[in-house]
Amino acid sequence: MPLIGHRMLLARTERNKPMRTAIKTLIPPLLILSLFTATWSVETADYTPGKLYNYTHESGTIPKGDYQYSVYVPTDYSPKKSYPVVFYLHGGGRGRFHPDQGKRNMVSDRLKDNKRTTDAGYSRNVPDFIGYILISPVKPVAKWNATVFKRLLKHVKSKVSVDENRVYVTGFSMGGQGTWIVACGNDGSYKIAAMMPLGAWGCRQVKRGTTPQTCKTLKTAVWNLHCPQDPVSKISEQLPLFQSHLDLGGYGRFTMIPGRGHISRPRGNDHAFFSMRMAWMLSQTYGTPFNYVLKVNDGKIGKVSSGKRPFTGDTSGYGFYEPGTVVNITAPESKGDKPFVKWASDQGKFAEATSRSTSFTTPEGDVTISAIYGKQPFKLSVVGGKANPAAPKPGEIVTVSASTDKFFYWKTDSKLIDIALPNARSFKFAMPSADVTITAQGK
Repeated sequence: MPLIGHRMLLARTERNKPMRTAIKTLIPPLLILSLFTATWSVETADYTPGKLYNYTHESGTIPKGDYQYSVYVPTDYSPKKSYPVVFYLHGGGRGRFHPDQGKRNMVSDRLKDNKRTTDAGYSRNVPDFIGYILISPVKPVAKWNATVFKRLLKHVKSKVSVDENRVYVTGFSMGGQGTWIVACGNDGSYKIAAMMPLGAWGCRQVKRGTTPQTCKTLKTAVWNLHCPQDPVSKISEQLPLFQSHLDLGGYGRFTMIPGRGHISRPRGNDHAFFSMRMAWMLSQTYGTPFNYVLKVNDGKIGKVSSGKRPFTGDTSGYGFYEPGTVVNITAPESKGDKPFVKWASDQGKFAEATSRSTSFTTPEGDVTISAIYGKQPFKLSVVGGKANPAAPKPGEIVTVSASTDKFFYWKTDSKLIDIALPNARSFKFAMPSADVTITAQGK
């Protein structure tokens, strides 16, 4: 048992000698130690990699009015290195009064460095990539606060070695709102490289800048996730906030989670997609060009010929790159009985589009490229909108536009189509070698 823990236990038992006597009588000493270890915080800067440590009001390590928190260091942690740090802001449910309670309630196991690199957003294809520090603050009040977050970050930096250009914030429900609050309320004393609000609640309450000069999120990459049928977190409050970020010059993605209810948290068989989102977040570095999403259909990403901060996913089917990065790509000779014909994309540049093994120069924006097989037509169906051309050949660039005044967002059943901005009334994509249905969802 750490010395600090021993002193805390003695102090408590001295204040209540009858209780101490009863405990000694009824519970063996070794069991007392076991119970203590399971329920009380360990506060130390000498971290054991792969374990959680807590900083609390009760122990005196965190002043009243500041956020208590748990810290999780990766298995390779060394004070001699600087690490990315992920802040997870919990929602308004249970577990808001102590890091141990909050940790169990609010933090997905997939955020922990449990050596499941794909689940946690790591990538074996990133040179010299190291794990991240996970910070899970807890709060009993109704709203996250940027000023208190500033003090939290300062305390964290006094305990662990943080890469200040790789600070990330994510959270669910009230924590999603808090993600926006922390970013929009920044007084310039900290840097948020990327943020990921999940089912953000009450976003009409978030104060934000109205010009590029006053917008605090312009240098922060944003990936929003929201269920349109969420009755708790109104998407009508979330979309204007996200759109203002874009309108003022910021970069972001918005993913509509299917289904109903307050369900924007990663769950079910969402492991691969969760890994992609985490990897996207971890690929961003503050003050540099954004790393944009590159997805490859029916092909693989290989080595990077040129470009800074490449971040290729474990599946080699996606990666995150600065604009102008040259990436080698390959495709199989055939798909079923259909031979390879060419590569296709609505943006970016192929060195030789008709070659299975070639290179691709990434654009300034998210992009999906597809390997095209065969020349037979495939069916494109657009519900609530129109396509130009209406009957595209595989590889042709298609512009889809909504035809209803009550347009809300686009959805598709095709995994080959990636709609980064589903609330935009029109978008472009390269027709893949497959049937595609796209639907304009009304309000």
